[in-house]
Amino acid sequence: MNANSLLFFIFSEKDLEIEDLQTRMEHYSRIKNPGGTTYVRWGRTTCPETSELVYDGYAGGGSHGEYGAGTTYLCLPKDPQWAQEQSPSYVGFIHGAEYQTHGSMFDGNRDHDVPCAVCQTNSTNVLIVPAKQTCHTGWIREYSGFLMSERNVHQSSKEFICMDGNPESLTGTYADRNGALFYFQKSVCGSLPCPPYTDGRELTCVVCTK
Repeated sequence: MNANSLLFFIFSEKDLEIEDLQTRMEHYSRIKNPGGTTYVRWGRTTCPETSELVYDGYAGGGSHGEYGAGTTYLCLPKDPQWAQEQSPSYVGFIHGAEYQTHGSMFDGNRDHDVPCAVCQTNSTNVLIVPAKQTCHTGWIREYSGFLMSERNVHQSSKEFICMDGNPESLTGTYADRNGALFYFQKSVCGSLPCPPYTDGRELTCVVCTK
């Protein structure tokens, strides 16, 4: 083996050792931090600086006037993939979602379709705190806004979500088609103590990670 070959062999062994060490470090890093978690930022197409965008899309869900379908809102991607077409006899329906924000600070968004963004954070815990705009000590604020869900008189009930306090609308979507809807949620005094709560006030929310 000549000097050049020996030098190449030594460098190759060192490269392998370094690569092996990097692999081991990545492995231990994943054990310490198992990869974080995800959350949906409702009403926006981007994620906060503390998170990374997985995809943005369209908010949707079951119609407000139907008893069936799921009770959760969905963040539907912009590039759906289809399987072989089926011919089922009975189905549920997924609609797009609209802002129903009449007479509020969001009135400019009324009847517009709602965007959403799926965000990934290195943190492993996501906490949605109702009636707060700041996070508790030790938690990172991702975004804040207003607690929203379906209207109290509608047939379809939905989960409570945190709508961003500075919402966007999907371009060119001003049409009152209804479907899945987002309404402000107000506090009601009685079993809920007032104070500290106030009867008839729109509830805020904050999304926190740790």
